[in-house]
Amino acid sequence: MKIKLNNRDKILPDNLSITELVKILGYTDSSGIAIAMGTTVIPKTDWDNKRLSEGDSVTIIQATCGG
Repeated sequence: MKIKLNNRDKILPDNLSITELVKILGYTDSSGIAIAMGTTVIPKTDWDNKRLSEGDSVTIIQATCGG
């Protein structure tokens, strides 16, 4: 399936959960990231159950330290 990931086209296997997406993208620690689908932030408690569909728009925001 094709989705928009941070405003870029991304081809992924069908029927992925957000948890599976995070693993595929190589995030080893999800404590510093937030994920939105469209304009809705998805709580981490829902990541296992929320499935991606063709054409979804996903935004991943990662917290960083610095000054």
